[in-house]
Amino acid sequence: MVALAAVTATAAVPVAADTFASVSVDPSTDRPVVEQSFPIDVTVSNAADSDGDYVVTELQVLEGPAPDADEIETRDSVAERVRPGERRTVRIEPTLNETGERTVYVHVTLLDDVESRRVVQPVEVTVRERHPDPQLELSVAEAVAGAERTVNVTVANGHNASIRRLDLSVSAADDAVGFDTESRVDAVLGGEASSTYSFPARVNGTGRYPVDVSLSYTADGERETVSRTFTGDFTAPENPGRVRLTGVDVVREEGALAVSGSASNVGGDAVSSVVVSVVDGERVGPAPPQPDYFVGTVESSDFVSFDLNARADGNATVSSVPVRVEYVVDGVERSYRTDVPVGPEAQATPEPARQDGGLPAVPLAVGGVVLLGVLAVAWRR
Repeated sequence: MVALAAVTATAAVPVAADTFASVSVDPSTDRPVVEQSFPIDVTVSNAADSDGDYVVTELQVLEGPAPDADEIETRDSVAERVRPGERRTVRIEPTLNETGERTVYVHVTLLDDVESRRVVQPVEVTVRERHPDPQLELSVAEAVAGAERTVNVTVANGHNASIRRLDLSVSAADDAVGFDTESRVDAVLGGEASSTYSFPARVNGTGRYPVDVSLSYTADGERETVSRTFTGDFTAPENPGRVRLTGVDVVREEGALAVSGSASNVGGDAVSSVVVSVVDGERVGPAPPQPDYFVGTVESSDFVSFDLNARADGNATVSSVPVRVEYVVDGVERSYRTDVPVGPEAQATPEPARQDGGLPAVPLAVGGVVLLGVLAVAWRR
Protein backbone atom coordinates (compact mmCIF):
# COMPACT_ATOMS: atom_id res chain seq x y z
CA MET A 1 0.00 0.00 0.00
CA VAL A 2 1.17 3.53 -0.72
CA ALA A 3 0.90 5.97 2.15
CA LEU A 4 -0.35 9.47 1.21
CA ALA A 5 0.07 12.92 2.69
CA ALA A 6 -2.45 15.65 1.89
CA VAL A 7 -0.57 18.92 1.45
CA THR A 8 -2.38 22.29 1.50
CA ALA A 9 0.53 24.49 0.44
CA THR A 10 0.95 25.52 -3.21
CA ALA A 11 4.48 24.12 -3.35
CA ALA A 12 5.62 20.57 -2.81
CA VAL A 13 6.90 19.75 0.68
CA PRO A 14 9.56 17.21 1.66
CA VAL A 15 8.22 13.68 2.09
CA ALA A 16 8.27 12.50 5.67
CA ALA A 17 10.15 9.31 6.61
CA ASP A 18 6.96 7.29 6.84
CA THR A 19 5.32 8.86 3.81
CA PHE A 20 5.72 7.50 0.32
CA ALA A 21 3.73 10.02 -1.73
CA SER A 22 2.93 13.72 -1.68
CA VAL A 23 0.51 15.85 -3.66
CA SER A 24 0.87 19.59 -4.28
CA VAL A 25 -1.13 22.08 -6.31
CA ASP A 26 0.19 25.15 -8.05
CA PRO A 27 -2.30 27.56 -9.61
CA SER A 28 -0.87 29.75 -12.37
CA THR A 29 -2.32 32.80 -10.62
CA ASP A 30 -4.14 33.63 -7.41
CA ARG A 31 -6.07 36.37 -9.28
CA PRO A 32 -7.89 34.62 -12.11
CA VAL A 33 -10.26 36.50 -14.40
CA VAL A 34 -13.97 35.79 -14.09
CA GLU A 35 -15.31 33.44 -16.79
CA GLN A 36 -11.78 32.75 -18.02
CA SER A 37 -10.10 29.41 -17.38
CA PHE A 38 -6.81 29.29 -15.53
CA PRO A 39 -4.49 26.30 -15.08
CA ILE A 40 -3.78 24.50 -11.84
CA ASP A 41 -0.86 22.08 -11.93
CA VAL A 42 -1.18 19.05 -9.66
CA THR A 43 2.12 17.32 -8.89
CA VAL A 44 2.20 13.82 -7.45
CA SER A 45 5.52 12.45 -6.14
CA ASN A 46 6.31 8.86 -5.17
CA ALA A 47 9.18 8.32 -2.75
CA ALA A 48 12.16 6.31 -3.91
CA ASP A 49 11.69 3.79 -1.08
CA SER A 50 8.00 3.29 -1.88
CA ASP A 51 6.97 -0.36 -2.27
CA GLY A 52 4.61 0.17 -5.23
CA ASP A 53 3.20 2.29 -8.05
CA TYR A 54 0.09 4.34 -7.99
CA VAL A 55 -2.06 5.85 -10.73
CA VAL A 56 -3.74 9.28 -10.89
CA THR A 57 -7.20 8.36 -12.15
CA GLU A 58 -9.15 11.61 -11.79
CA LEU A 59 -8.80 15.32 -11.04
CA GLN A 60 -11.66 17.52 -9.88
CA VAL A 61 -12.13 21.12 -8.77
CA LEU A 62 -15.17 21.34 -6.45
CA GLU A 63 -16.85 24.05 -4.39
CA GLY A 64 -16.09 22.19 -1.14
CA PRO A 65 -13.97 19.44 0.38
CA ALA A 66 -16.73 16.83 0.32
CA PRO A 67 -16.90 14.47 -2.66
CA ASP A 68 -20.50 15.53 -3.34
CA ALA A 69 -19.74 19.27 -3.43
CA ASP A 70 -20.79 21.24 -6.51
CA GLU A 71 -18.54 20.51 -9.44
CA ILE A 72 -16.53 23.28 -11.13
CA GLU A 73 -14.31 21.19 -13.40
CA THR A 74 -13.54 17.48 -13.83
CA ARG A 75 -10.81 15.67 -15.69
CA ASP A 76 -11.33 11.95 -15.63
CA SER A 77 -9.53 9.05 -17.33
CA VAL A 78 -6.18 10.58 -16.47
CA ALA A 79 -4.35 7.24 -16.05
CA GLU A 80 -1.02 8.84 -15.08
CA ARG A 81 1.21 6.19 -13.46
CA VAL A 82 3.83 7.27 -10.91
CA ARG A 83 6.54 4.74 -10.06
CA PRO A 84 8.83 4.83 -7.00
CA GLY A 85 11.23 7.76 -7.23
CA GLU A 86 9.16 9.50 -9.94
CA ARG A 87 7.13 12.69 -10.10
CA ARG A 88 4.25 13.48 -12.44
CA THR A 89 2.40 16.76 -13.03
CA VAL A 90 -1.15 16.83 -14.35
CA ARG A 91 -3.05 20.00 -15.24
CA ILE A 92 -6.68 20.94 -14.78
CA GLU A 93 -8.19 24.26 -15.95
CA PRO A 94 -11.27 25.43 -14.03
CA THR A 95 -13.40 28.47 -14.86
CA LEU A 96 -14.92 30.56 -12.07
CA ASN A 97 -18.08 32.55 -12.81
CA GLU A 98 -18.23 34.88 -9.80
CA THR A 99 -15.87 37.62 -8.67
CA GLY A 100 -14.43 38.03 -5.21
CA GLU A 101 -12.38 35.93 -2.79
CA ARG A 102 -12.97 32.24 -3.31
CA THR A 103 -11.72 28.93 -1.93
CA VAL A 104 -11.99 26.01 -4.29
CA TYR A 105 -10.89 22.45 -3.61
CA VAL A 106 -8.75 20.23 -5.81
CA HIS A 107 -9.66 16.54 -5.44
CA VAL A 108 -7.02 14.04 -6.60
CA THR A 109 -8.02 10.37 -6.90
CA LEU A 110 -5.14 7.91 -6.57
CA LEU A 111 -5.22 4.17 -7.10
CA ASP A 112 -2.64 1.78 -5.67
CA ASP A 113 -2.49 -2.00 -5.70
CA VAL A 114 -5.20 -2.29 -3.05
CA GLU A 115 -7.56 0.66 -2.98
CA SER A 116 -8.50 4.09 -4.28
CA ARG A 117 -7.80 7.17 -2.18
CA ARG A 118 -8.82 10.80 -2.49
CA VAL A 119 -6.53 13.67 -1.56
CA VAL A 120 -8.13 17.13 -1.20
CA GLN A 121 -6.33 20.46 -1.27
CA PRO A 122 -7.82 23.93 -0.98
CA VAL A 123 -6.84 26.74 -3.34
CA GLU A 124 -7.54 30.34 -2.34
CA VAL A 125 -8.00 32.84 -5.16
CA THR A 126 -9.41 36.32 -5.74
CA VAL A 127 -11.50 36.32 -8.89
CA ARG A 128 -11.33 39.70 -10.60
CA GLU A 129 -13.34 41.43 -13.27
CA ARG A 130 -12.09 40.95 -16.77
CA HIS A 131 -10.04 43.88 -17.99
CA PRO A 132 -11.26 44.60 -21.53
CA ASP A 133 -8.61 43.66 -24.05
CA PRO A 134 -7.01 46.58 -25.86
CA GLN A 135 -8.19 46.88 -29.45
CA LEU A 136 -5.63 46.32 -32.20
CA GLU A 137 -5.81 47.74 -35.72
CA LEU A 138 -3.34 47.41 -38.59
CA SER A 139 -2.79 49.57 -41.67
CA VAL A 140 -0.15 49.48 -44.41
CA ALA A 141 1.16 52.58 -46.18
CA GLU A 142 1.02 52.55 -49.97
CA ALA A 143 4.29 52.07 -51.83
CA VAL A 144 5.52 50.82 -55.17
CA ALA A 145 6.93 47.32 -55.50
CA GLY A 146 10.28 46.93 -53.75
CA ALA A 147 9.93 50.10 -51.69
CA GLU A 148 10.10 50.22 -47.92
CA ARG A 149 6.67 50.86 -46.50
CA THR A 150 5.35 51.45 -43.00
CA VAL A 151 3.10 48.97 -41.22
CA ASN A 152 1.19 50.84 -38.50
CA VAL A 153 -0.39 49.09 -35.50
CA THR A 154 -2.78 51.12 -33.36
CA VAL A 155 -3.40 50.03 -29.77
CA ALA A 156 -6.56 51.44 -28.18
CA ASN A 157 -7.11 51.01 -24.43
CA GLY A 158 -10.85 51.13 -23.87
CA HIS A 159 -10.56 50.64 -20.11
CA ASN A 160 -10.57 53.65 -17.78
CA ALA A 161 -7.36 52.45 -16.11
CA SER A 162 -3.87 52.56 -17.60
CA ILE A 163 -2.06 49.52 -18.91
CA ARG A 164 1.68 49.21 -18.43
CA ARG A 165 4.78 47.48 -19.78
CA LEU A 166 3.46 47.20 -23.30
CA ASP A 167 5.36 44.79 -25.54
CA LEU A 168 4.01 44.86 -29.10
CA SER A 169 5.32 42.47 -31.76
CA VAL A 170 4.57 41.75 -35.42
CA SER A 171 5.53 38.86 -37.65
CA ALA A 172 4.65 37.38 -41.02
CA ALA A 173 4.65 33.69 -41.83
CA ASP A 174 5.08 34.44 -45.53
CA ASP A 175 8.71 35.01 -46.53
CA ALA A 176 7.57 37.70 -48.95
CA VAL A 177 7.18 40.14 -46.04
CA GLY A 178 10.20 41.19 -44.03
CA PHE A 179 10.24 43.59 -41.06
CA ASP A 180 13.30 45.66 -40.19
CA THR A 181 12.22 45.47 -36.54
CA GLU A 182 9.55 43.20 -35.10
CA SER A 183 8.89 44.68 -31.65
CA ARG A 184 8.09 47.94 -29.92
CA VAL A 185 7.85 48.60 -26.19
CA ASP A 186 6.13 51.33 -24.24
CA ALA A 187 5.99 52.11 -20.54
CA VAL A 188 2.33 53.03 -20.19
CA LEU A 189 -0.85 53.66 -22.18
CA GLY A 190 -3.43 55.70 -20.35
CA GLY A 191 -7.05 54.79 -19.83
CA GLU A 192 -9.30 55.42 -22.85
CA ALA A 193 -6.21 56.38 -24.86
CA SER A 194 -4.64 55.05 -28.04
CA SER A 195 -1.19 55.02 -29.60
CA THR A 196 0.17 54.02 -33.00
CA TYR A 197 3.44 52.12 -33.45
CA SER A 198 5.27 51.89 -36.79
CA PHE A 199 7.18 48.94 -38.23
CA PRO A 200 9.22 49.45 -41.46
CA ALA A 201 8.70 46.55 -43.85
CA ARG A 202 9.57 45.40 -47.35
CA VAL A 203 7.81 42.93 -49.61
CA ASN A 204 9.10 40.86 -52.51
CA GLY A 205 6.43 41.73 -55.01
CA THR A 206 3.00 42.98 -54.08
CA GLY A 207 -0.17 41.37 -52.73
CA ARG A 208 -2.08 40.67 -49.54
CA TYR A 209 -0.27 38.77 -46.79
CA PRO A 210 -1.21 37.74 -43.21
CA VAL A 211 0.46 39.67 -40.40
CA ASP A 212 0.39 38.38 -36.82
CA VAL A 213 0.19 41.02 -34.09
CA SER A 214 0.67 40.24 -30.39
CA LEU A 215 0.46 42.63 -27.44
CA SER A 216 1.59 41.72 -23.93
CA TYR A 217 0.81 44.18 -21.14
CA THR A 218 0.20 44.47 -17.41
CA ALA A 219 -3.25 45.38 -16.11
CA ASP A 220 -4.39 45.25 -12.50
CA GLY A 221 -1.06 43.68 -11.61
CA GLU A 222 -1.53 40.75 -13.99
CA ARG A 223 0.32 40.02 -17.21
CA GLU A 224 -2.06 39.69 -20.16
CA THR A 225 -1.66 38.95 -23.86
CA VAL A 226 -3.93 39.64 -26.80
CA SER A 227 -3.19 38.46 -30.34
CA ARG A 228 -4.76 38.99 -33.75
CA THR A 229 -3.99 38.08 -37.33
CA PHE A 230 -4.61 40.73 -39.99
CA THR A 231 -4.51 40.62 -43.76
CA GLY A 232 -2.06 43.33 -44.74
CA ASP A 233 -2.62 45.10 -48.05
CA PHE A 234 0.81 45.29 -49.66
CA THR A 235 -0.48 45.99 -53.18
CA ALA A 236 1.07 48.79 -55.23
CA PRO A 237 -0.81 52.06 -55.83
CA GLU A 238 -2.76 52.16 -59.09
CA ASN A 239 -1.17 55.42 -60.23
CA PRO A 240 2.24 56.03 -58.62
CA GLY A 241 4.34 59.07 -59.33
CA ARG A 242 5.76 58.97 -62.87
CA VAL A 243 7.85 61.51 -64.82
CA ARG A 244 7.37 62.23 -68.53
CA LEU A 245 9.09 64.84 -70.66
CA THR A 246 6.64 67.23 -72.29
CA GLY A 247 6.96 70.22 -74.61
CA VAL A 248 10.54 69.32 -75.52
CA ASP A 249 12.23 71.45 -78.19
CA VAL A 250 15.73 71.34 -79.71
CA VAL A 251 17.30 74.50 -81.14
CA ARG A 252 20.73 74.87 -82.76
CA GLU A 253 22.64 77.77 -81.26
CA GLU A 254 26.14 78.66 -82.53
CA GLY A 255 26.93 75.08 -83.49
CA ALA A 256 25.50 73.56 -80.29
CA LEU A 257 22.08 72.06 -79.54
CA ALA A 258 19.89 73.60 -76.84
CA VAL A 259 17.26 71.23 -75.40
CA SER A 260 14.37 72.69 -73.39
CA GLY A 261 11.15 71.22 -72.03
CA SER A 262 9.31 70.21 -68.86
CA ALA A 263 9.57 67.28 -66.47
CA SER A 264 5.89 66.49 -65.84
CA ASN A 265 4.57 64.22 -63.09
CA VAL A 266 1.64 62.30 -64.60
CA GLY A 267 1.19 60.07 -61.52
CA GLY A 268 -0.83 60.38 -58.34
CA ASP A 269 2.10 60.77 -55.91
CA ALA A 270 4.94 63.26 -55.66
CA VAL A 271 8.35 62.31 -57.06
CA SER A 272 11.67 63.62 -55.79
CA SER A 273 15.32 63.97 -56.82
CA VAL A 274 14.37 64.39 -60.49
CA VAL A 275 17.43 64.79 -62.75
CA VAL A 276 17.34 65.25 -66.53
CA SER A 277 20.60 64.85 -68.47
CA VAL A 278 21.96 64.45 -71.98
CA VAL A 279 23.84 61.17 -72.51
CA ASP A 280 26.15 59.98 -75.26
CA GLY A 281 24.53 58.76 -78.44
CA GLU A 282 25.35 58.33 -82.12
CA ARG A 283 27.34 61.43 -83.15
CA VAL A 284 25.83 63.41 -80.26
CA GLY A 285 26.55 63.87 -76.55
CA PRO A 286 26.37 66.20 -73.54
CA ALA A 287 27.95 69.64 -73.70
CA PRO A 288 28.67 72.50 -71.30
CA PRO A 289 27.51 74.66 -69.69
CA GLN A 290 24.50 72.53 -68.72
CA PRO A 291 24.73 68.85 -69.70
CA ASP A 292 22.31 67.93 -66.85
CA TYR A 293 19.63 69.67 -64.80
CA PHE A 294 18.49 68.98 -61.25
CA VAL A 295 14.72 69.43 -61.27
CA GLY A 296 14.13 68.35 -57.66
CA THR A 297 10.63 67.50 -56.42
CA VAL A 298 7.62 67.50 -58.72
CA GLU A 299 4.20 67.24 -57.12
CA SER A 300 1.40 65.17 -58.60
CA SER A 301 -0.04 66.69 -61.80
CA ASP A 302 2.65 69.39 -61.83
CA PHE A 303 5.73 70.15 -63.94
CA VAL A 304 9.11 71.89 -63.75
CA SER A 305 10.91 73.30 -66.80
CA PHE A 306 14.54 72.50 -67.66
CA ASP A 307 17.27 73.47 -70.14
CA LEU A 308 20.09 71.26 -71.43
CA ASN A 309 23.03 71.56 -73.80
CA ALA A 310 24.20 68.96 -76.31
CA ARG A 311 26.82 68.82 -79.03
CA ALA A 312 26.94 67.14 -82.43
CA ASP A 313 30.24 65.61 -83.54
CA GLY A 314 31.79 67.97 -86.07
CA ASN A 315 28.97 69.42 -88.09
CA ALA A 316 27.09 66.12 -88.27
CA THR A 317 23.39 65.94 -88.88
CA VAL A 318 21.61 64.23 -85.99
CA SER A 319 18.01 63.08 -85.83
CA SER A 320 17.64 62.90 -82.03
CA VAL A 321 19.28 63.76 -78.71
CA PRO A 322 19.36 60.96 -76.07
CA VAL A 323 18.12 62.17 -72.67
CA ARG A 324 18.07 60.21 -69.41
CA VAL A 325 15.40 60.89 -66.74
CA GLU A 326 16.04 59.81 -63.12
CA TYR A 327 13.71 60.22 -60.13
CA VAL A 328 12.67 58.65 -56.81
CA VAL A 329 9.15 57.53 -55.94
CA ASP A 330 8.32 55.96 -52.55
CA GLY A 331 12.02 55.58 -51.86
CA VAL A 332 12.64 53.57 -55.05
CA GLU A 333 14.92 54.95 -57.75
CA ARG A 334 13.54 54.94 -61.28
CA SER A 335 15.24 55.90 -64.54
CA TYR A 336 14.69 55.66 -68.27
CA ARG A 337 16.21 56.96 -71.50
CA THR A 338 14.31 58.67 -74.28
CA ASP A 339 15.37 60.10 -77.65
CA VAL A 340 14.24 63.68 -78.24
CA PRO A 341 13.72 64.24 -82.01
CA VAL A 342 15.58 67.06 -83.68
CA GLY A 343 13.47 69.12 -86.10
CA PRO A 344 14.65 70.38 -89.51
CA GLU A 345 15.24 73.87 -88.16
CA ALA A 346 17.81 72.48 -85.73
CA GLN A 347 19.77 70.57 -88.38
CA ALA A 348 23.21 71.76 -89.45
CA THR A 349 23.16 74.49 -92.17
CA PRO A 350 24.50 72.94 -95.41
CA GLU A 351 27.59 74.44 -97.16
CA PRO A 352 26.65 76.52 -100.26
CA ALA A 353 27.35 74.83 -103.63
CA ARG A 354 30.21 76.22 -105.81
CA GLN A 355 30.56 76.60 -109.66
CA ASP A 356 33.54 75.32 -111.68
CA GLY A 357 35.08 78.78 -111.88
CA GLY A 358 35.20 79.03 -108.21
CA LEU A 359 32.67 81.88 -107.95
CA PRO A 360 29.48 81.40 -106.05
CA ALA A 361 26.46 80.59 -108.23
CA VAL A 362 24.19 83.26 -106.81
CA PRO A 363 26.59 86.23 -107.31
CA LEU A 364 27.25 85.05 -110.90
CA ALA A 365 23.57 85.04 -111.68
CA VAL A 366 23.19 88.52 -110.26
CA GLY A 367 26.14 89.73 -112.40
CA GLY A 368 24.53 88.23 -115.53
CA VAL A 369 21.33 90.15 -114.88
CA VAL A 370 23.28 93.44 -114.60
CA LEU A 371 25.15 92.75 -117.89
CA LEU A 372 21.94 92.07 -119.77
CA GLY A 373 20.51 95.34 -118.48
CA VAL A 374 23.48 97.31 -119.81
CA LEU A 375 23.20 95.74 -123.24
CA ALA A 376 19.50 96.51 -123.42
CA VAL A 377 20.07 100.14 -122.65
CA ALA A 378 22.79 100.40 -125.35
CA TRP A 379 20.52 98.84 -127.98
CA ARG A 380 17.72 101.32 -127.28
CA ARG A 381 20.10 104.19 -127.77
